Amino acid sequence: MILCIILIFVVLSFKINPRGLAYLALLGLQGMVPIALAAIGEVFNERGGLCNIGIEGTMLLSSFVSIYLAEVSKSWLVGVLGGIGTGMLISGIFGITATYGKGDQLIAGIGVNILALGFVAYYLMEIWHTPGYHLLTSSNLKIPAILTPLTSLSWIVFVTIGASFAVNFILNDTQFGMRVKATGYNPFIADVSGINVYKIRTIACIIGGALAGLGGAYMSLGWLGLSAKDLIKGRGFIALACVVFSGLDPILALEAAYLFGLFDVISLWLQSAPWAEVLMARGGRFLCLVLPYVAVLITLTVLRGERRFSKMIGEPYERG
Repeated sequence: MILCIILIFVVLSFKINPRGLAYLALLGLQGMVPIALAAIGEVFNERGGLCNIGIEGTMLLSSFVSIYLAEVSKSWLVGVLGGIGTGMLISGIFGITATYGKGDQLIAGIGVNILALGFVAYYLMEIWHTPGYHLLTSSNLKIPAILTPLTSLSWIVFVTIGASFAVNFILNDTQFGMRVKATGYNPFIADVSGINVYKIRTIACIIGGALAGLGGAYMSLGWLGLSAKDLIKGRGFIALACVVFSGLDPILALEAAYLFGLFDVISLWLQSAPWAEVLMARGGRFLCLVLPYVAVLITLTVLRGERRFSKMIGEPYERG
């Protein structure tokens, strides 16, 4: 009931102030970026036949490394590259474990998430002596933004949109993309035709990790300006929901990420809106926090059974 009341207030608020609606739509682009990058990367991953649920941990580790390297080097670019490199390293290890090592992909992904939580919690205390979070020491270390009449947007927003179309082109219009899809759809036939299934899957995993790493770097250097052990807050899992929503289409994954990113921003906005103080005091804050996840559950419920995926996704391949 409270959730319905909150949503009604949101609609009425922006009906009175249309400019506010445009502002919220732009903020939705900011909320979209980390989810979209992780989702687009996972689309690439799953097209190759691997399912990496360790996206959450990959993003968390990348966000931590990016803010650390940015402060040490005094350069946001070094931080971003460090975040991308971290994503590639973690995903590369995952890919090798899942392909050459025939490891269980579910367990490997959970392992990445647990490792990330412990690593970040420990080194936050070890490096900055703060148990919860660390704020970026200088605003000059944030990723540069492009000013618009309503707000500023990080250039990573435009990189994200471009990445979805680039991945779509690679998967559908290049020989490498066709090989990736072949290894995901039927690795046995792909192997017989001369494709190195293990190599292609590992490369696809590393590419997906690079995008997830960029998403993590954006969280700490482009959007929030901090590092925290709970920084990602389930966005990696929401990205997995976007992958399901999209049916492994990178452009649809981008659209789904914008939808969930918009709910994420609405959640944050409601918690700070002056007129919502009474609702927040009556339990509305909790409902605001779960709003993006409720949207995910509703979407997945509606789409249940409407998306078809290869049965080989997540299954280790063994050469005969």
